[in-house]
Amino acid sequence: MVRAKRQRLRARARRGDAESQFLLGKSYDLDKPLSSRSAVRWYRRAAELGHTLAQNNFGEALRNGDGVAQDHRAAVKWLRLAAEAGYDAAQLSLGFALFYGQGVRRDRQAALRWYRRAARQGEPGAQCNIGHMYRRGQVVAQSWPLSIGWYRKAAAQGHPAAAHWLARIFNGHEAPAAHERRAIQWLHRAAELGDAQSQCDLGVRYHEGQGVSRNLRAAAQLYRRAARQGDTWAMYLLALCYRDGDGVRRSLRVARHWLEQAAREHAKARQALEALR
Repeated sequence: MVRAKRQRLRARARRGDAESQFLLGKSYDLDKPLSSRSAVRWYRRAAELGHTLAQNNFGEALRNGDGVAQDHRAAVKWLRLAAEAGYDAAQLSLGFALFYGQGVRRDRQAALRWYRRAARQGEPGAQCNIGHMYRRGQVVAQSWPLSIGWYRKAAAQGHPAAAHWLARIFNGHEAPAAHERRAIQWLHRAAELGDAQSQCDLGVRYHEGQGVSRNLRAAAQLYRRAARQGDTWAMYLLALCYRDGDGVRRSLRVARHWLEQAAREHAKARQALEALR
């Protein structure tokens, strides 16, 4: 099925149809068998014909070195073309490049302008980044109400990092005033959206009974979800659950497995691993 689809697209793409070139590149990007090099080749051909989404995808490939040699400066060129054509994802990526000076001279005021253009189109990543800037007072005057407002907009669209930062703010880690109930609500939301750090933090609350009813099984489940995403502190805490039988069936073998993973970064994990040997 994929092969037939590509043959149809290739016939039109070779005749210079930009949309077919873009769709062919997208097929190589998403449909098995995958080929990053083939995807980039067709994205580039469509981009050179002015296809906005292809310009964005080619720019992203250059930025990440996916199927092509990494080139931040060239990435900015293509992302800018797509951003100027009004594509919100490219506006977000261009703002990011300007904010951090990747492939272009750092200009955080320009970054904010591009974030705002993308945010007006509802791009949640841009809304979240504006929230960061108001939280930190970067380019704009620091403002907790505006920071929270932008994070809320992004979180309402399912942006996990925005929900995570709302949890931190209401937990008192950032803003001077804490709000326990809201902190827990946003921790739950961020965890549901897949934010690993929030899953780990919420697991600690369930493990210790902090603001929620103590539930060792729920804690272990949350630690596991974060650990599977590579959160090494969650790996350590999950290992302790298996070592002590907290919320799971006790298993020194499984505890050792997770401690070995966590020990790469955490001294406590290394100490706990040595104690098991």
